[in-house]
Amino acid sequence: MASTCIVVADGARARVFLAETPENGKGGLVEMVDLVNPEYQARGKHVLPTARSTRNTSRQSGPMHPYAQRRGRHLLELEKRFAQEVVAQAAGLVRGWSRGSVLLIADPRMLGLLREAARAALRRGIVIKELAKDYTQLQVSELYDHLVHSGIMGQAAGRPR
Repeated sequence: MASTCIVVADGARARVFLAETPENGKGGLVEMVDLVNPEYQARGKHVLPTARSTRNTSRQSGPMHPYAQRRGRHLLELEKRFAQEVVAQAAGLVRGWSRGSVLLIADPRMLGLLREAARAALRRGIVIKELAKDYTQLQVSELYDHLVHSGIMGQAAGRPR
């Protein structure tokens, strides 16, 4: 049975893996869930509007006011809802576990949102670990190699360090 769940996410995409318990001395990751955030308008990464597009400079259409703050809050809300959905999927996978760990890997902004959602959704026996990296575009084998080489996971995927 796996004892490590790995969540790799950004605002647009999330993948959830379980670490395989090695039988032949060689571990790996099994992708369980691949989620896409359809509401997130990503062009590589989220882009807030520039200063030029945030101001209403037409005196005929009313007073001047910035739109960037409202747009920024909207993007944050989209990411927050997506983070809750991702953590709910991971929590469903580890629901029967009495102990183990969930490794959250995301860019710093998304990592904070995932952390907040995970604290509320996961049982007390599940340890939350974090890594502030954007690994969403990596292949499964590349992700596993990064985790092993960085020392986050031992060669035996079922036994995290």
